[in-house]
Amino acid sequence: MKKFVLAAAIASTLFLAGCSDKVDESTITNVVQTSQYEQPNLGITAETTPFEVKNLKITKVLLDTKTDYKAQVSYDLVANKSLDEFKNSMKALAAKPQAPATDTATDAKKDDMSSALHTLKNNLAAEVMVVAFGAKYGDFKAGQTVDTVNENVSLKKVNDQWVKD
Repeated sequence: MKKFVLAAAIASTLFLAGCSDKVDESTITNVVQTSQYEQPNLGITAETTPFEVKNLKITKVLLDTKTDYKAQVSYDLVANKSLDEFKNSMKALAAKPQAPATDTATDAKKDDMSSALHTLKNNLAAEVMVVAFGAKYGDFKAGQTVDTVNENVSLKKVNDQWVKD
């Protein structure tokens, strides 16, 4: 019985520690990853992004309140796919069709034009992102550390979640 009580106490302590309002390196890593290296409006999601934030370290805390957090951090930016793999994933994304047209002729023409514009926008965005990443980081390969970043990160607590300010 004592072992059960002890195990329950340890489990509840670990659970409460996981729900803490304290900002830590994993919280900052997640916020930086999603806010800087994922661009859902351009089709760069967790599945298509070529980069991953690794080895993030808080070098100096500048502000730490219940709703605001600022710190100097450093991290490695590691390629999780090569430039060519990223280019191919962006081309595949740009080739995805728009939703099908409705039954009326007018709506079908609008949908055809909308689909064509959507495809053009996606193709341009894909090419711009590939060229931009290639220009900034060269012909990177999967697993390669492409940059070591030192920056100030500012977070704000919104709806019980930390987001980039």
